[in-house]
Amino acid sequence: MPSIKVSGIWYLVSGIRNTKYKILNTKYCKAKGFTLIELLVVITIIAILIGVGTVSYTKAQQKGRDGRRKTDLKTIQQALEQYFQKNGYYPPTKTYAWPNWCTYISNTGIADVKNALVPEFLTALPQDPVYKNTGRDYVYNKIYATNTYELASYLENTNDPDKGSYSYSWCAG
Repeated sequence: MPSIKVSGIWYLVSGIRNTKYKILNTKYCKAKGFTLIELLVVITIIAILIGVGTVSYTKAQQKGRDGRRKTDLKTIQQALEQYFQKNGYYPPTKTYAWPNWCTYISNTGIADVKNALVPEFLTALPQDPVYKNTGRDYVYNKIYATNTYELASYLENTNDPDKGSYSYSWCAG
């Protein structure tokens, strides 16, 4: 009988000794690290999230700048109305023989509107956040036949409900 116990203990000891090597290759002890497919899946998900975030951020910036443009045009409109109440007419855009002539408001080359409004009605003339002193700056057009005016701005958001079809191609520089 003692030999059975010894062989049983020997079997137990050898089984424990061999278990150490067997555990390394089982489901309980995997090799460390990620597979190539796991890395590609994670990188793809991150790239999609960055793309969506960038588009959303760009759209939010465009809407913010368009909101500022609308606010600036309201400010200029209020100053023009104050000018009209004081003088009985809106400021001229240019002394040409054209019936209608528009000008870029912040352009210093044709400063008729700027000189009429600043500093009495506005402390400073608002300028477009992106397109100041370019062909897409704020536009003022006095319509002499009806003694009215038009104000316009280029909006970046093409889906904006306030976006009109105003053409900048015939304005004075």
